[in-house]
Amino acid sequence: MTNIEEGMCEVLVVGAGPVGLMAAGELAHRGVAVRVIDRERTRDSLSKALVVHARTLEIMDLAGLADEFVKRGYPAPGLDVSLQRTGKPVSVNMRHLDTRFPYMLVLPQRQTEEILAGRLEDLDVPIERGVELVDFSPGQDHVVATLRGEDGREEPVRARYLIGADGSHSSVRRLVNLPFDGRQLDSLVLIGDVKADVDLVRSRITNLTSSRGFVSLLPFLGEYVRVFAVDFERQNHARDDALTLEELQDTVNAIAGRTIELRDPMWLTRYVAPSRQVRTIRAGRVFLAGDATHAHSPAAGQGMNMGLQDAANLGWKLAMVLRGQAPASLLDTFDSERHPVHTSVRHGTDQMFRLFTLTNPVLRLARSIVTRTVVRRAPVQRRLAGRLSGLAMDYRHAHKGAGEGRMRSGDRIPDVDLWTAHRPSTRLYEVLRDPGYGLFVYAEADHLVADRGRITALFAAVAGTYGVAVRPHLVIDEGVVDPAEMGAPVFVDVAGQFARKLGARHGSVLLIRPDGYLAAHDRSFDIRAVAAWCRSRLVAAGQEA
Repeated sequence: MTNIEEGMCEVLVVGAGPVGLMAAGELAHRGVAVRVIDRERTRDSLSKALVVHARTLEIMDLAGLADEFVKRGYPAPGLDVSLQRTGKPVSVNMRHLDTRFPYMLVLPQRQTEEILAGRLEDLDVPIERGVELVDFSPGQDHVVATLRGEDGREEPVRARYLIGADGSHSSVRRLVNLPFDGRQLDSLVLIGDVKADVDLVRSRITNLTSSRGFVSLLPFLGEYVRVFAVDFERQNHARDDALTLEELQDTVNAIAGRTIELRDPMWLTRYVAPSRQVRTIRAGRVFLAGDATHAHSPAAGQGMNMGLQDAANLGWKLAMVLRGQAPASLLDTFDSERHPVHTSVRHGTDQMFRLFTLTNPVLRLARSIVTRTVVRRAPVQRRLAGRLSGLAMDYRHAHKGAGEGRMRSGDRIPDVDLWTAHRPSTRLYEVLRDPGYGLFVYAEADHLVADRGRITALFAAVAGTYGVAVRPHLVIDEGVVDPAEMGAPVFVDVAGQFARKLGARHGSVLLIRPDGYLAAHDRSFDIRAVAAWCRSRLVAAGQEA
C-alpha cells in the first residue's frame, strides 16, 4: 500500500455493498490507498440480488475471482416464460454465448459480498462499519469529508477522490445535489423468499403469466425460491402494508393455475419498482456508482450487475490517474461510457416489466403470438441472450470511428485459449489480470523472421516510454519463439481463436484495456500509429499526469 499522510487517503469509498466492495478491491489491487465506510453496523442479511450475469463473471475472471463465484452458485441456462397455463414455455437460452460462462449464475447477494469482502481482507483493507459520511467539501486537488463514528465523534478525512456506492438513497448523491430523475412504475410487486413445493428444474428461472398477473420463480438456496409477483387484484395496498404468506400463496396459485404450496418465509415485502437515473455520474472529484446512479425494475436481474461493472470501469481508471500513468481526462470517460449504458438498461427493463404486466386482453394475446413465433428464432435468441448477459454491451458510442476491421474501439474482447512454453494452458483473460493496458502484436510464423526487427523495436519503444502501464505481448499462429529474443512474452494461438474472434491478421496490433475492452486496433506494425494511441491515453514515465 502507498504511504500517505495521517487523516488522508487516495480514494474514500462510501458504501460497503457489492459495488463499493468491488470498487475498493479494484483500487487496492492496483496499490491505491483506499478507505471503505458504511453507516450500517452489519451486512444486510437479505440477498436482494440473486443473479450474476456472464459479463459480470468475465469481469470477476479478470480480477481472479470468477472460480470462487462459480463454485458457490449454480448455473441457470436461461429463462422460461409461460404465457398461458398450458403448453410448452418459451425459453431464452444462454448456452450458445461465446464465453466461459454461458449461463446466469444464481448466487445470493450475501455470498457475492462475502467473496468481495474476502478479497479486501487479503489486501489488508478493513471495512469500517458504523461510520457515516456527514458532509464533504471539494478542494482543488482533494475532497475533505467529515465522517461520524458510532460514538458520535467526527473525523475529517482528505481524499483525492470519493466514490458514492451507497445505494438508491445515496447520501453522496444528495450532498452533490444531483436529482434522481424519473418516477415509480405503476404496479405494486409482491416479493417473498419461501420454500415451495413445486416440480421445478432448480437450474431454471420460471416466469408465468395469466389474466391475473405475473409470477417469477427463482430457486436460489436449498429449498428456497424467490417469488416475484404482480397481482392485478392486489394493487390497492400501500407499499408499507405487511405482506402475509397467505396473500402470496393466493396470488401464486391464481396466476399459476395450480396449487404451489409456499411455507417457511424468510422475507416477505411489497415493492414499487422505480425507473430513475441521475443526469451525470461524476461531479468533479466525486463519482457515483451502482444504485446511487440508476434504479429500475428487477426484471432480468440487471441492477447489481450494472453496479459491479460500474466499479470495474472506474477502478482501473482512477488507479492509472493516481499513479500518474494516465491523464485526468481519462476519468471523463466513466460518465461518457457508463451513463448511456445505464439509460439503455433502464429503458430495457422498463419495457420488459410492462410487457409482463399487460392488462389488456388483446395486447396479452398479441404478446403471446409474437413471443411464440419470434422469440424462438435463432437471431432473436442471440440478441436477447446477448442483452440479458451483458455481453452485447460495448462502448463504441464513446469511441466513434476508432479502430479497424470487425473489432472496434470500445468492443468487448472475448476470452481465447493460448499456449505458452512451460505452462499447461493459459487464457487471454489470465494474461490481462496484470495491471495496465495489454499490447498484443499478432504475427504469422512464415513472416515473423522478416518482421522481427519491427516488432522488437515496437516493444522496446512502448516499454521504454510507458513502463508497466503498457505490457507488450506477441501472439503467433504456430511455432516456438524465445521471449528473450522478442523482449516480451510469447503466446501461440493454438486454436486460431485470437485471429478468428479478434479479427487479427499478420501485422495486427491490439491495445486492450484492463477491463477487457478494446482500446485500439491497427493492422500494421506501425510504431507511429501505436505511439499516437498511447499518447492520447497515457502519460510517459517520468512526466506529470
